[in-house]
Amino acid sequence: MRVHQVFILKTGVLLVALSFVFSGPLYGQYRSKYPDIPIVDVHVHPGNVTDAANFIKVSEKIKENYGSNLAFWVALSDPGKENAEQMKMAANGRMLFTASQMSPHKGLTTTSDEVIAKVRDDGYIGLKFWFGPPYRVLKEDEEGITRVDDPRYEEFFAALEKANILITSLHIADPNQVYGNRGNWLKDPVYYWEQIRAFENVVAKHPEMTIIAAHGAWLVCQDAQLDFLRYMFSTYPNFYVDISATCQYIPLVNRENLRDLYMEYQDRLLFGTDGGRVGDDNMVNYISGRYANFFAILETNQVVSSGYFGNNPTKGLDLPREVLEKVYYKNALKLYPGLKEAMGL
Repeated sequence: MRVHQVFILKTGVLLVALSFVFSGPLYGQYRSKYPDIPIVDVHVHPGNVTDAANFIKVSEKIKENYGSNLAFWVALSDPGKENAEQMKMAANGRMLFTASQMSPHKGLTTTSDEVIAKVRDDGYIGLKFWFGPPYRVLKEDEEGITRVDDPRYEEFFAALEKANILITSLHIADPNQVYGNRGNWLKDPVYYWEQIRAFENVVAKHPEMTIIAAHGAWLVCQDAQLDFLRYMFSTYPNFYVDISATCQYIPLVNRENLRDLYMEYQDRLLFGTDGGRVGDDNMVNYISGRYANFFAILETNQVVSSGYFGNNPTKGLDLPREVLEKVYYKNALKLYPGLKEAMGL
């Protein structure tokens, strides 16, 4: 084999490897069949004006390269009223914000009255409530709140329920994967289910409070968890989930089982990514490709190189248009106050 042939061969292998990590679908180039469907990402975490402006660049890059219409974002962060207005302007008015209660394991840092005021007076659309595993917040032997159904939260949740405040995102637990590969997050299944059942108690106790659980309520990493997610949907009409940061776990479950769940409960699912900082043009290009991966997983039956996160080859769910419309934007329109007007629909 000649030297230049070896170089070409090695270069080709390198390009394939790089495309596997950084680009769109592994087999075939994704191009949306649904450029007219607006897509709302209900779970992002921009940190500043630059991030907000660069989300617009991401949208433009996606439309140019893949045809998809990434139209709007819900920022699950509270940068303050003035900063929120600046970030909203940087995003061309295509971003809404939530109040936030992060890591309440050490006690609430905001009152229900403050949350209600932010929603009614400052343009916020609801509350982000982060309650991951307590060990991610509390040091060993440190006292704190270890269950989301703790009585110390009861008055807070009851007041929000009475005021009809949307829980735009409630993060509960963390991924607990399959036997033999529990993953790197919440490995103990007993502790995991304790967190999940505590969350169910909150949903059950506040039937008039609409709760959108982040990341599929982390009930997406085993087929048995999908069964429990079905139970939650069928039992609690106030319960919804976003699908942010979940597609990398699709290979852990039966594809047809997951697809069936999407079909059956298409009215209860919202698109999201858990995207965050978009500091420069390199990140714009990278994140655009990651969005395209996620869209391809939902829209096609291709084997896709990765999801928005992770690098697990995943066969797409090939969801029909009517399901995609609901997941991408229609379900968000019915839940998020002011979204329809902000989108001009």
